[in-house]
Amino acid sequence: MDDRLIEKAASLWREYIKARQALLAEEIVRSFKSPEADFSEWLVTVLFDGRLPSSKSNRGYDVVTRDRRIQVKSIAKASDNKNGYIIDDQKDRGNKPKNGATHYAFVFFDELIPDSVILVPEDFVRNFGKKQMKRSDLEKNNFKIDVDLSVFKA
Repeated sequence: MDDRLIEKAASLWREYIKARQALLAEEIVRSFKSPEADFSEWLVTVLFDGRLPSSKSNRGYDVVTRDRRIQVKSIAKASDNKNGYIIDDQKDRGNKPKNGATHYAFVFFDELIPDSVILVPEDFVRNFGKKQMKRSDLEKNNFKIDVDLSVFKA
């Protein structure tokens, strides 16, 4: 075993733990699931003046505003991975806007940095003609939210 490699990894991991604990303490993330997913829910809540449901695992939507119930999807992939969001037949195509999501917010990350937010009505996802929805499918329909996320860049 290479003790130097273990110590380097442990040092980096401790920094990661400190960052996650700080995000938890400030309620920017609220679980131990993917930090990008939790952060995306928080960001959408702030952008749309919403609130998170009291349950951390609400099945149909993640953010509630005055007139919307928003399902948040974080898309954080390597820059060379052009895959998009895989539409789930049961959850997405089976969504009932009467008590489920009325909108979907897609938060895209570039090299783990939040890059853009796209908000679409739920029927855009439910009725989408393909199994996979790519960023370009969302952008060409002019749903991108005009928000400056450059503050997150290193």
